[in-house]
Amino acid sequence: MPEKWATDKLPRFEAAIRRLAEQHGNLRDEPLHLAIVYLPRRQGQVADQGIFLFEVIGGVADRFGQDDDLFEATVDASPGLPTGFDEPLHMVLTTPREMERALNAHWPLAAEVVDAIRRGDYEVLFKDNTGTGERVFGQLRSAATGANGPVGATRG
Repeated sequence: MPEKWATDKLPRFEAAIRRLAEQHGNLRDEPLHLAIVYLPRRQGQVADQGIFLFEVIGGVADRFGQDDDLFEATVDASPGLPTGFDEPLHMVLTTPREMERALNAHWPLAAEVVDAIRRGDYEVLFKDNTGTGERVFGQLRSAATGANGPVGATRG
């Protein structure tokens, strides 16, 4: 796993993204299992706009995404909303069961995270101590190395 990737790639936002992941890790009703900051490729190019945070959480329904993809919410930088980011924050949310389906069906956002892992453009910010985060990260790493067959194309 790339060490201090966020420090190198997102120096202006590292503290804010780590603080956000830590806050999510403290939630009890929707426990955080895994948080990864990553840099995706979109339209064949490495995205240069925004911060991308992938989170696997529990305590919620098994289906966030619609139309056979994971759920992505984008929060634009706004003077009235003190996020600590002056670029859009893209949050991709899923559950462990939905992530497994997404990997098996090659959903675009799942493929995007896998591709970032394959390229080394990511950093794990949080893994829980229940083993769920490690299991899901293992599935992502396996997909990135091709151990589970080819992964679909990234968003384009």
